[in-house]
Amino acid sequence: MSSSLQYMVDSLPFLLEGAKITVILSLGSIVGSLIFGLIIALCRMSSNRVLVRFAKIYISFFRGTPLLIQLLILYNGFTFAITPEGWQAALVGLILHFSAYIAESYRGAIQSIPNGQWEAAYSLGMNYFQTFREVIFPQAWRIAIPSIWNSLIDVAKSSSLASVITVPELTSIADQRSASSLIVLPVLLEAALIYWGISTLLEWGRERLERRLRLVK
Repeated sequence: MSSSLQYMVDSLPFLLEGAKITVILSLGSIVGSLIFGLIIALCRMSSNRVLVRFAKIYISFFRGTPLLIQLLILYNGFTFAITPEGWQAALVGLILHFSAYIAESYRGAIQSIPNGQWEAAYSLGMNYFQTFREVIFPQAWRIAIPSIWNSLIDVAKSSSLASVITVPELTSIADQRSASSLIVLPVLLEAALIYWGISTLLEWGRERLERRLRLVK
C-alpha cells in the first residue's frame, strides 16, 4: 500500500469525527433556517410597513454580503461585548444567512397560491392563522421544496467555512491532516467525498419527501 493511500486510511477516523460536527452544525442550521426563514417571509408579506422594511433590509444584507464576512463579524466583531465560541458564531451565521434565501423561497411559493384559497377559507369562518396553517402553507410547502432543499444542501457545504473560525469540522480536520503530512490532494479528495455523501443523502431525502407528498396530496 502506498504511503498516500495508507495515510488516507489513517486519516479517515479523524475526518469522520470532523464530519460528525459538520452534520450536527448543518442540521442545527437547517432547522433554524427553516423556522427563521418563514418568520422573515411572513414579515416581508405583512401589512405592517416597519416589518416589511425590516425584512427587505435583512434579505438584501444577508444575500448581498459573503457568508465568510458574516461569520467573521459574528466571531470577531463583538468581542467588546461577548466572546462567542466558534460553533456558536457558525450556527448563528449559517441560520441568518440562509434564512434570507429560504424566506424568498417561502414568499414566492405562498404568493403563488390563488387568492381564492384565502377567500374560501375565510368564508368558512377560518381566521388568518387557521387559513395559513391549514390551507395555504401545506400547498406552499410543496411548491417551495425544490428551491428550499437546494438551500439546505448549500447549508451543509457552506458549513466548511466554519473552519475559518476555529470550528473543528470536516474541512478543518482535513486541512490539519494534509498540512501536517504534506500529503494534500488525497486527504482533501477524501474530505470532498464525505461532503458529496452528505449532499447525496440530503438529495435522497428531498426525493423521498416529494414522492410522499405526491402520494398524500
